[in-house]
Amino acid sequence: MTPDEQSETDASGTDDDTATEIAGGDLLETGIMIVSALLLVGLLGYIASQAIVAPTAAEPTATIDSVEPLPSDSPQGGSIRVTVSLENEGETGLSSVEVVVRCGSVERSLVFTHVPARGHRTGTVICPRGTTPTANIAAWIEA
Repeated sequence: MTPDEQSETDASGTDDDTATEIAGGDLLETGIMIVSALLLVGLLGYIASQAIVAPTAAEPTATIDSVEPLPSDSPQGGSIRVTVSLENEGETGLSSVEVVVRCGSVERSLVFTHVPARGHRTGTVICPRGTTPTANIAAWIEA
């Protein structure tokens, strides 16, 4: 056998199972790479869509829950106690909300802090008797 014949025998003497295994390994690796790339693109697309679509922030609402006269023997006799309810129906919490309660020509202010999303708070102010109180939101800061 000449050296040329021997090198041809060595080259053709490769095990076919090893060649198939390497090709199969490359195919598996390619498949995993494609699936990983698709998952990464999908995840980045989802993150981008969530960044673009911000949660809707519904305006908070303030309502008068009750108006009760104070006892005449109390230091503030002749006045009324006004209970104000603040509702946050939005999907984001509020750091601070200022509610203005008008009792005729008198104006009272309430500040509610840390109102959670879909949450509520209650506050009380004292107004002069004989007035009809109204509550309005003056300002709010989202958390």
